Parts: sequence; C-alpha cells; structure tokens
Amino acid sequence: MEHSIAERLEFAKELATEAGALALHLRQNKPDDFIQSKGPQDFVTYADREVEKMIRSRITERFGDDAFLGEEEGQTGIGGNIWTVDPIDGTTNYMHGLPDWAVSIAWCSDGEIQLGVLALPDSNCLAWAQRGKGAFVNGEPISVSDCTQVKQSLLMLGRSARNPLADYLGIVERAIADGSEYRRSGAATVSLLSVARGHVEGYYEVHLNAWDALAGLLIISEAGGTYDVENLDVFLTKGSHVLADNGHMTQWMKDVVQLT
Repeated sequence: MEHSIAERLEFAKELATEAGALALHLRQNKPDDFIQSKGPQDFVTYADREVEKMIRSRITERFGDDAFLGEEEGQTGIGGNIWTVDPIDGTTNYMHGLPDWAVSIAWCSDGEIQLGVLALPDSNCLAWAQRGKGAFVNGEPISVSDCTQVKQSLLMLGRSARNPLADYLGIVERAIADGSEYRRSGAATVSLLSVARGHVEGYYEVHLNAWDALAGLLIISEAGGTYDVENLDVFLTKGSHVLADNGHMTQWMKDVVQLT
C-alpha cells in the first residue's frame, strides 16, 4: 500500500500540473460560450468541464478500480478508494484573470485522506502532501504559522451562499473586535494553502464540498496544523463546515464563528 500511495501521489502531481496547463490554454483560446451561469455569481466555464473530463479519463485509465467524485459530473464507482477532484476551484477568479484559483486532487482510502495535490498555475505553485510524509510547495517543505496571539493573527474567511450574509458579517465583526484581521480569496483551496504555508493563522467557511477541501486539509495537517470537519463519509456525501488553523487559534476561532 505504501508503494501504491507513493505511485498515486506522483501521478496526481503530474496530472494536476497537466490540468492546470490545460485550463490556462482554454482561457487563452476560449469559445464564445466559454462562461455559463449556475446561479447568482456562481459560474461554470467550458474549461471546468473539459479539465474534469481530462482528469477523470486519466484516473480511470490508470486506476480503474477507484471511485471518482468530481464537482461537475458527480461520482462514478464505489469502494473504499476514491479520488475527489475540483478541476478549477475559484472559477470567478479564473475567468477574470485573477491568480487565486487551483486544481485540487485528493485520494482517500480506509476512511482517511491519503494524499492531496493543489496546482496554482497562475502562481507557478504546486503543493502536495502524503499522509505521514509532510507537506511541500514546489519541492520545499512548508509549515504553519507559529503565531499564538489573536491580535497578531490574520484569518481567511470564505463566504457561502448557503449562509445569510448577516451571519458572515457577524463573524467578521467579532474577529475584528478581538483584534484580528481577515481576507477573502474567493477560493477555498488557495485559502487552505495559505494556512499551510504560514501566511495566515486560520480559515473558516460554513460549508464546503469535499472536492473543495480534502487536498488542502491534508496539506494543512501535514504542515503541522489542525482542522475541524465532519467525518469523511458525511463530507463526501453532504459537505461540511471547515475550520482549519495553525493549532493555536482553534478555540478562539470556534468562539468567533460560533461553532459548537
């Protein structure tokens, strides 16, 4: 199994890099119907679908017995081994030419996230982690922030349409009142990686789907951080809240976001 996980990790790194290059190419050579709307400020592009098709095809060819869960086409296959893929997380950023978007690939087995890869093509960044083996960006080890002071902390706060705007603004108000600061990147993957790299102390979003978060959560854990989410079975089927931090802000963040 150790060899199998390592093989999958190298495959996922190459695949995420290829997927990111394809997304860049499609943005530069887009057809007239490149952008479609799924709802208010909720977009899908031709590239989202084409990149996921490519990733799904490659995984099926190489690891045909594994299940696959993607944002655009849902789940195929059953069993204890499952890939979760977001072909372009941060689609709005991507289609506007902003750099904060990523290809996210994770592989789970035996009820745990075993590997995670994030490719940020506009930032020339490839991040990855294998359970028990540490976390890396472009081959260099990374670690979470050692900040322990709320008044020196910086949070990333994602916003979900599933939650009233007033609730989100309440979190912002409480965090600032306690002396912290916040940012919003518009991509959960990028925010989670910011925690893992020690650029910020924590991240919270009231609801994320598995394909948005699993790769980033493993990278945070392997970088020395912690996270609070639903168990994996629930996460894969229904999504979850996501609270992740450097290990020093957990209880304060729970109080600020009112997570019991």
